[in-house]
Amino acid sequence: MEDLIQVKNLTKHFPVKRGFWSKTVNHVQALNNINLNIGRGEIIGIVGESGCGKSTLGKLILRLLEPTSGEVLYKEKNVFSLPGNEMRDLRQELQIVFQNPYSSLSPKMRIKEIISEPIIIHKLLKTKEEIKKRVDELLNLVGLESYLGDRYPHELSGGQRQRVAIARSLSLNPEFLILDEPVSALDVSVQAQILNLLVELQQKLNLTYLFISHNLSVVSYISHKIIVMYLGHIVEVGSKDEIMKNPQHPYTKALLSAAPQIRSQQSANQLSERIILHGDIPDPSNPPSGCVFRTRCPIAKEKCTNEEPKLELRNGRLSACHYSGDPI
Repeated sequence: MEDLIQVKNLTKHFPVKRGFWSKTVNHVQALNNINLNIGRGEIIGIVGESGCGKSTLGKLILRLLEPTSGEVLYKEKNVFSLPGNEMRDLRQELQIVFQNPYSSLSPKMRIKEIISEPIIIHKLLKTKEEIKKRVDELLNLVGLESYLGDRYPHELSGGQRQRVAIARSLSLNPEFLILDEPVSALDVSVQAQILNLLVELQQKLNLTYLFISHNLSVVSYISHKIIVMYLGHIVEVGSKDEIMKNPQHPYTKALLSAAPQIRSQQSANQLSERIILHGDIPDPSNPPSGCVFRTRCPIAKEKCTNEEPKLELRNGRLSACHYSGDPI
């Protein structure tokens, strides 16, 4: 499979001050040496707790943030080295759907204006008739009636607003979409509808997705491959089936054990014991030595304190754990 995006040694540290009058500047280590490849037509899911760096990774790929170091290659071009005019053109191919449909749409604009704005800015169509036709096509594509184009966002439901946000992201005919927790603000029944729509659009338009979520069940439903992140590091990578059926990293096992599942009464006695992680997530401005997960890991040993595990092939899986696959 051809790689559409390559992330190489990507690092992002945010400077912060300890108090208003303090002259000491620390750095929040949001991302540390991230490497991943996204193939054309692939759906990559990124999962992890809040604050693990998954949304920061998405913004860096789109160059909404500048990195501390590292590269993001799109079709073998480093997006961070592109001048302004080339980056502007490239944004037609790289789009994002934000988490909250209530705040990502301007309340002062009608739906048809929201969807047509990118088309007008990038001068893809010239006449009003062509633009109106394209807006109607996009509304129908995401399962909305054309007459809704005359309404304002507050007149739509949450699910309808997110469909509008998806239509807006598709208005420039992109190849790559970042979906930053696109269903977490919606009701469960509406979540299923939006997920099914995203799968349908991906197949119909041959799109490539980076799907970001804290919900492992949602990620496993839509993704081909899953990346698990913790405190700015990738700790495990595998196919959907590998991650869900046979997780190797202890953090992945804990996430999987916490995911709500519906099972029959017959299999109730077969449920594995819930893995509870004790303690809080460490301060990203002062991460633990060695393995960043060791302070909460139930199988941590002395080696984990002194030596940082690399993300490498262990037991047939990319995992960043010295004792990958060991029982908890």
